[in-house]
Amino acid sequence: MEKVYAAYKDKPNFLILSHTSDPDYDSIPVLKAYAEKHGADPKNWHFLTGDKRQLYKLARESYLVDDGTFTGEDDFIHTQWFALVDGDGHIRGLYEGTKVKDVDKLIADIDRLMQE
Repeated sequence: MEKVYAAYKDKPNFLILSHTSDPDYDSIPVLKAYAEKHGADPKNWHFLTGDKRQLYKLARESYLVDDGTFTGEDDFIHTQWFALVDGDGHIRGLYEGTKVKDVDKLIADIDRLMQE
């Protein structure tokens, strides 16, 4: 994600939302330290936490980055997928963040989306 951020951090209409997968651990100070470690400017890269069930519902139903199976109290989602979402909230693509080819495609798709 740092590569994507570096390419667009100065664009006024670019924003990254990173959602915690472990809200019990990722307090606001923990997320702030993580953001600082990765050079994330809070003007356009936000690290979010909240209620675990709501975060996981968002991952499953809005970003579609999980198979949708709730596994009970110990449910856990941690995914390598990045979702490109346009200004209207529509998913424009899903990219495997651990693959250089996918990250490069994400950057190309962001370029295309910014031209629309």
